[in-house]
Amino acid sequence: MAVKLLLLKSGEMLISDVTELVKKRQTTPYGYVLDFPHTVTTKPKDSTNQEIDIVFSPWIVISKETKMTIPNDWVVTIVDPMDDIGKMYVDDMEKVKSKVENTEDENVS
Repeated sequence: MAVKLLLLKSGEMLISDVTELVKKRQTTPYGYVLDFPHTVTTKPKDSTNQEIDIVFSPWIVISKETKMTIPNDWVVTIVDPMDDIGKMYVDDMEKVKSKVENTEDENVS
């Protein structure tokens, strides 16, 4: 799993497991596949702005898709999240994936 933070042209910050899409004989990606992408929002916990709350929200809330592709020209930058943030995302996504799998099992029955 390659958890990354992406800053998009729109100003949105996403966190996701990211896979590069690269054509044969090229070295630069033409796009990215995002697995369970979530927007990242931050807000101060108190008036001192010393601590912040971090909230993950599904990027495209009303989609049943969990993998989404975006072209590279929509990505301003990609960086590694701080260790604690990456762990928080992985832990949260394990819970989300478990819920998705349970829902799928119920729909099959």
